[in-house]
Amino acid sequence: MPTLATTVDGLKLPNPFVIGSGPPGTNLNVISRAFREGWGAVIAKTVSLDSSKVVNVAPRYAKFHGNDRKDVIGWENIELISDRPFNIWLDEFKKCKDMHPDGVLIASIMEEYSRDAWTEIVQRCEGAGVDSFELNFSCPHGLPERKMGAAMGENPEIVEEV
Repeated sequence: MPTLATTVDGLKLPNPFVIGSGPPGTNLNVISRAFREGWGAVIAKTVSLDSSKVVNVAPRYAKFHGNDRKDVIGWENIELISDRPFNIWLDEFKKCKDMHPDGVLIASIMEEYSRDAWTEIVQRCEGAGVDSFELNFSCPHGLPERKMGAAMGENPEIVEEV
């Protein structure tokens, strides 16, 4: 019988449809819903060890206008990483894997330039049962004042060290 199951670098997914990090992976309820509805994997909203340093803004989407400034040609997302406490995320990762043991749960993580912080966040997420990681080195508005996201990703030496 045909199947959409696929394997990516040893990670077995029931199908190749993956929800990317962001609002659709913002808490246990929406992640569980995605698994119930048959998604192959969910990348949870990006987390860091200290959410108290994150100040999200509202509204989080802005119109992206064409050169004539009349037509809306897209939307700009200015949402930051999760401002929910890391320990809550760890609890929800554990609950999610208990509820959906076959669901592929990927933790998106972002930290400041500190090898110890990156090691800690990986170990703690692994302990909560996540299946894999997205290392967020690309978010263009990923707290550059803290040298996170694209501010790290633009420096190959830093990325290699982490």
